[in-house]
Amino acid sequence: MMSVAAVAANTTNGSENSVGELMGDLRKHYIRLITLLTSAFATVLSISMVRIAAPYIQEAFHLRYADLTWIHNAYQISYAILLPVFGQLGDRYGRRKMLLYGLGLFGAGSILCGLSWGLPSMILFRMIQGVGAAATFPNALVLATGQFPKEHQGRAMGIWAMGVSLGTVTGPTLGGALIQFLGWRSVFFINVPVVVISLMCIRYVVPDEETDGEIDAAFDYVGTIVLAVMIISLVTGMVNGPDLGWTNLTVMALLAVMLVSLPVFYHVEHQHDNPLIQPALFHNRVFLTGVLCGGAHLVAMQGINFLMPLFLSQVHQLHALNIGLLMLPQAAVRFVVSPLAGNLADRFGNRFPVTLGLAIRTSSLVYMAFLAPQSTPLIIAGALVLDGSGAALIWAPSLNASIQSCPEDMAGSAAGVFNMLRFVMGVVGTVMMGVVLDMLFISVPDVGPVPGFMHAYLILAVITGIGLTQVKHLQPSTSEMHTDSQ
Repeated sequence: MMSVAAVAANTTNGSENSVGELMGDLRKHYIRLITLLTSAFATVLSISMVRIAAPYIQEAFHLRYADLTWIHNAYQISYAILLPVFGQLGDRYGRRKMLLYGLGLFGAGSILCGLSWGLPSMILFRMIQGVGAAATFPNALVLATGQFPKEHQGRAMGIWAMGVSLGTVTGPTLGGALIQFLGWRSVFFINVPVVVISLMCIRYVVPDEETDGEIDAAFDYVGTIVLAVMIISLVTGMVNGPDLGWTNLTVMALLAVMLVSLPVFYHVEHQHDNPLIQPALFHNRVFLTGVLCGGAHLVAMQGINFLMPLFLSQVHQLHALNIGLLMLPQAAVRFVVSPLAGNLADRFGNRFPVTLGLAIRTSSLVYMAFLAPQSTPLIIAGALVLDGSGAALIWAPSLNASIQSCPEDMAGSAAGVFNMLRFVMGVVGTVMMGVVLDMLFISVPDVGPVPGFMHAYLILAVITGIGLTQVKHLQPSTSEMHTDSQ
């Protein structure tokens, strides 16, 4: 008969083995997380560098400012439309497979952009890049974070957000150096080695999923087309509204098409056996609250990225390099705070960091509203650092809460729809900031807040404040979450 001491020793060894296995699994998961993060880093890095290259592309192709915006919009529109498409395809056919296809297409689009010979070719090749990025981002995100147990998913999402922030921080500097020494085409060609390294690492480090590749119902082609029409008409109408006028027939027709497409899309999705966007997502309060909080964050971020360079240029008369250096701390603090957001989410739940982040961001926007011509660079940098801290606390936990509120087999679709809806909110918010400036910014006052800029920042503060009032719905009880996910 085994002695008590022997039983105790076996029990202890068993516990130690279990702990050892758990730690080994976590190390393996974190290695895969870093590997998958390289794919998202490549897409974010490219976006940051192309923004720096825009003036040089404009000069090379002799473009108007209105034409130049389509180099950015072509990527963003194709990306937004196809996010839910590739999220669903990843859920059904395998996320690793879609990720590898997406990365390859993104790399091919990058080469073609570097070889482009005019605006039409550049727009086409940027759309190819956007398609590749749409297949890459949601599938890499779900593969990276979905492998962790729930008590570690917040931390994993924080590391993911930190890596994305690193792309935002390094993109302008790396892009500027490449353009200066190798020309603007190099910001596209540099993606190729990054993509190749990422493809090799994912192929050998991330295991393939067990999927049979079968779909119970036909793909929702009609829904995809209606969604494309709806987003293209909305974005095109909103972007051209300030220039052509909101009463322009073309602008009104585009917005009318969007309004008509909305109920059509709703009807198509409810009739299809395998809808592109599951109607259940719009009955899931946690998911919608996550979208609202994440959307408020994106509206504020894009609003600040639009307003602050103009404020520093027109009010403080700073040059482009000084503007970039002054805004750098905002991105740098996001890189530092993002892992903290994940740790807070794991310890206290997703609601806590999002609430804290929205409160900080709302305060920072009110702070920015009262910046004046006399505000020193230190005061402006302080406002941006405060805002960056709040921003880092919002995005990853709000996305994590939305994905966790959905069944596992819908995770890719949920991530795609989450980011698509945020994109639409961001476009509308940026246009709104331009309209406010056109209406209210006339001249720089001698002292005090600057009209137009003050009103725009206060509007952004109201939007983040609305998100703050709804964050209570972000993390329900287990029973509520189960009910909402049905």
